[in-house]
Amino acid sequence: MNQHKFCFIICANQERYLEECLRYIGNLRVPEGYEKETVVIRGAKSMTSGYNQAMQQTDAKYKIYMHQDVLLVNQDLLPELLSVFQSASVGMVGIIGKKEFMQSAEYSRNWDAGAAEVFNGTDAGFFNFSPEAAEGWLDVAAADGVMIATQYDLPWDEEFDGWDFYDISQSERFREAGYRIVVPCVEKAEDVWAFHDAGQCEYDMWEKYREKFCRKYSAKGYQYVRSPFIKNRSERREKQSRVMAAFGRQDFDEAGRLLMQCESGDLNSQMAYVVCYLVIRGEEMMAYNRILSGSLQEPDTFPDAYDEVKFMLRRFYFGQADGAWEVLREKLHEGKISMKFLWVVSHECVADSNRLWWRVFARYEEEIRSLVMQGEIIEAEKLLLQLDEKWRGKDGNILLILIQVFRREVEKGVQRGVFDYSLDPDELTRHFIRLKYYLRRVEFGLPERYQREAYEYCEQTGVSDYLILRILQNNIFYKEQFCRNLARIFAEEEGSGSMRAGLYTQLAESERKKKEVSNEQP
Repeated sequence: MNQHKFCFIICANQERYLEECLRYIGNLRVPEGYEKETVVIRGAKSMTSGYNQAMQQTDAKYKIYMHQDVLLVNQDLLPELLSVFQSASVGMVGIIGKKEFMQSAEYSRNWDAGAAEVFNGTDAGFFNFSPEAAEGWLDVAAADGVMIATQYDLPWDEEFDGWDFYDISQSERFREAGYRIVVPCVEKAEDVWAFHDAGQCEYDMWEKYREKFCRKYSAKGYQYVRSPFIKNRSERREKQSRVMAAFGRQDFDEAGRLLMQCESGDLNSQMAYVVCYLVIRGEEMMAYNRILSGSLQEPDTFPDAYDEVKFMLRRFYFGQADGAWEVLREKLHEGKISMKFLWVVSHECVADSNRLWWRVFARYEEEIRSLVMQGEIIEAEKLLLQLDEKWRGKDGNILLILIQVFRREVEKGVQRGVFDYSLDPDELTRHFIRLKYYLRRVEFGLPERYQREAYEYCEQTGVSDYLILRILQNNIFYKEQFCRNLARIFAEEEGSGSMRAGLYTQLAESERKKKEVSNEQP
């Protein structure tokens, strides 16, 4: 046996989840002088048979048995495992456990030690049960199979020939062998060892294996009594079938109505995707008055699209974002997802959604800036329009105004437009604000030399009439006075027959007539 080797053992049937799981394993720090490997068992008949098979394929002393939907987010997990395994009495380390013996063996519904962040398919939460544990470790009676590390090889009990109670039976075996089972004490959410994308658990076979476990270990004090929380399976299946049928025929209103009739425990993993789909769809309809994300146009493929986005967002969340934005960026530009899509998934897929959202939003803003600086003005506009006025902020709203002016300039064939001045968003914002202040000198009829400076600024920076008219529309209060003063300046600088002088004279007359009509109304 190799005393300086860690082996990660995973039973897998979902390759995309496995790929993400392996990514995080690959980023773990390995103690000096040690190595790590991974054994993946595909097509296992049960968790116990798969784990036993893998146990024979590695010579590693330290084995980490884990689910394919677990992300090991503590990069110092291996040094910490090595530290606790220095005690020969510790045989098993989990991340979640139960402190005391339970006669009913309902451990998995009553964990009270350790910590983890968990996603149930529609929402995520941080569970921290034991921040007060001395020396960073807490002894438990049983450990959750989401991740179990061992330093001794005890065969897994293949009487548990499904996907339930393999962890509880193995915990009992280690206790019988005289070994301690411990879980780490975690003081704050950022220090959790693992994130579990658990989805919805229906407990269909759980009760069967709990009964088997209690009868097998009755001499240890276990006693089986049917759990009252187990729901009627046929009734639950009927509810699920009706929801999925409505969703399948794209009757989303009916699917939503049926979901509202479901109780806790009625959801399965398929229905969780339906919930997420309907939430994203509703947000887009409210924000854009239409479905913007191409991924929503094909409901059958939505689960894969949703999973890919949540995986990328979690990389941001856990500080492992290499390549993540590039994937999201491509999806945004291809129209497969929208900013609302990102917003919803960000607030569903992790516990501290605000921390994640602001990281993503910062990259989104950077993307808009980058597009402008590359001259991709219309692409930048598409992304800006996916944000409401509040989210765009002052600079974003100014940039959107300038893009709208740019569109008008292009339409009218203006030779020198707003983006000829600069492609730097910060400089463009300063330019817009500076221009606005210059034009207010004209509005309020400041001394002639100050108004002349306004004209000179417009000439030097290539301000078109379309930009001036936009500011007139939204930022000038005394519109008639402004237009008369500006017409006079253009007449003085460019001649009385100047087209611009004539334009603003006409606009001044138009504003005068509006006021007369307004004054005549009772």
